[in-house]
Amino acid sequence: MICIPEKVKEIVDLHIKMIELCLPNLLESYYIYGSVVLGEFNYGKSDIDFLAVMNRKVSEADIKILKKIHGDMQRKFHNTILDGMYLLKDDIDLLNKCEIPCLRFNDGEFKGIRTFDKNSVDAFELKQYGVSVKGQEIESLKYTVDFDILIKKMRDNLNTYWLNWVNAYRRFHSIKYIALLVSPKVIEWGVLGVSRLYYTFKEKGITSKVGAGEYALKTVPQEWHKIINESMRLRKDNKKSYYNSIFDRRDDALGYIDFIIRESNRIFDKKM
Repeated sequence: MICIPEKVKEIVDLHIKMIELCLPNLLESYYIYGSVVLGEFNYGKSDIDFLAVMNRKVSEADIKILKKIHGDMQRKFHNTILDGMYLLKDDIDLLNKCEIPCLRFNDGEFKGIRTFDKNSVDAFELKQYGVSVKGQEIESLKYTVDFDILIKKMRDNLNTYWLNWVNAYRRFHSIKYIALLVSPKVIEWGVLGVSRLYYTFKEKGITSKVGAGEYALKTVPQEWHKIINESMRLRKDNKKSYYNSIFDRRDDALGYIDFIIRESNRIFDKKM
């Protein structure tokens, strides 16, 4: 049984109430997934990932109302971001054949029309771990994720986004070089972000950032345990650092990310 934090319930309930009040008969179903259902929601750090299924197509006037709803929600709950998609009910049946369009909102803003792909991390998390807050159960989303395609996309992400990320933060005297010294969020994002990919390549599943850190502590060499523990400390807002030097912490973070990129590629090549 998944225990949804009370703060998440408050935010989600108000979000649904505002949609139903301002746009009657639009909302068919509402699902949440991500860190909330993985048991790792951290208020002030974690997003609330949602999928809203719509009964009808939206007009420009409807989108304008949704923009106001999300803006109002972000101002009221400025420590937590609603990150989600609005999909048309009739389009979901097409997911096994093609990508479908959706309205994307994040951080109180409309991000435009995006595509929803059944072989994406969002689609996998939703199907595997999602919870219905309103409307039909998750089982009504009748699409099948091809995990081999998903993991190939994750490998591409590893060798593009993450490889570029580590190279950018290594560049001497750049803004990102400084950020990796002084920003806890950057350390946490990098170390635990690649750890989640590593977990997926090893276990063919999805876990939270802290879950990935705990898994890495059991499976990677001892030399990397210090930076993993430091990243989880930052994620959990614990005060005492494992490091006396921010320069040592930065070097360990970059070294660990390099190691995980190499190791994840090795695992992928071996399994594929």
